[in-house]
Amino acid sequence: MSAHQPILPSRAIELVEAKGLNAAGSLLADFAAAGLIKTYALMREIRPTGGAAETVRDCQLPPEDWDRIVAAGQVPEALTGRTVRIEGSPLQGGHPSVLITGVSFSEASLIKVLERYCANAPATIFHEPPARMTEPQISSASTTPSQDCKPIGKQVPPIKPGDLTATVAQAVQATGLGRTKIDQLMRDGTLERTKVGRRTLISVESIERLVGAKVTK
Repeated sequence: MSAHQPILPSRAIELVEAKGLNAAGSLLADFAAAGLIKTYALMREIRPTGGAAETVRDCQLPPEDWDRIVAAGQVPEALTGRTVRIEGSPLQGGHPSVLITGVSFSEASLIKVLERYCANAPATIFHEPPARMTEPQISSASTTPSQDCKPIGKQVPPIKPGDLTATVAQAVQATGLGRTKIDQLMRDGTLERTKVGRRTLISVESIERLVGAKVTK
């Protein structure tokens, strides 16, 4: 595990909320899934299809685990210290089942990402965090930053006429919904998705059915 002392999810949420950001839990999960922050687990058990389970303690979690946690709608469980079980593929060689217990975050990597994400945040914002919460508060609101915080990075290209599929980021942009809600709609079949390698693509037709209007520009 990293030489930096990991912090509990409740403390990580405090740091995000101190920046004036909404949906701290969802934002943390998105950062972790993108590999922008380091996360750890007290125990990670991997069980491949037809194989023996392998248990690793005090380990760093790969971003792919968070991608699957988000897709499975288990972010609240992960951020409240519960054991998260991610079901694997029944196919030989597919994704293994994973059992994750005791998630924590690298404070140093989280602060670094937040400083980049919130270019206009006051330099002293981390010196006076709000009172520690007894339980993490995970909002289902959109992860749109407040006016005090401006994300840095490439803009998501719009869905163009003739496109049959869109990325998850484009679906978020076209619908105005948060990433967690988009994942939920993909799971329940409202949004039709397909996997191309490690990329998830969503049918433009299903996005337009959802919003009741054309989304191409």
